[in-house]
Amino acid sequence: MTRTWGIAIAAVLGTVVSEPGSARADEAMQIAYGEHLSGECTTCHRIDGTDNGIPPIIGWPADAFVAVLTSYRDGERNNAAMMSVAKSLDEQQMNALAAYFGSLKPKH
Repeated sequence: MTRTWGIAIAAVLGTVVSEPGSARADEAMQIAYGEHLSGECTTCHRIDGTDNGIPPIIGWPADAFVAVLTSYRDGERNNAAMMSVAKSLDEQQMNALAAYFGSLKPKH
C-alpha cells in the first residue's frame, strides 16, 4: 500500500487507535482497502451472504479466501470470470479482500 493511500484511509477512518502503527489500525486499513477493491466481487457475490447460485464469500477465514483466489489464478479451478479476476490481483489485494469479506457476517 502506498503511503498516500494509507494516509487517505487513515483520514477517512479517523483515529482508530492512539498508536499509528498498531495492529488494530493496520487491520482497519486492510479492511478499508478490501472494501475499496470489492466492487468487482459484489457484482456477482451478494454482500448479505445469500447464495443466489453464486457462492457467498463473506465470513471466510483469510487463508481459505486467499487459497481459493490463488487456485483460480493458477488455473487449478476453472471459471473464466474468477480466473480473470484472480489474475488481476496481487497478493496485497487478495489479502485486503480476504480481510474485508472475512469481517462481514451473514445478515440472517
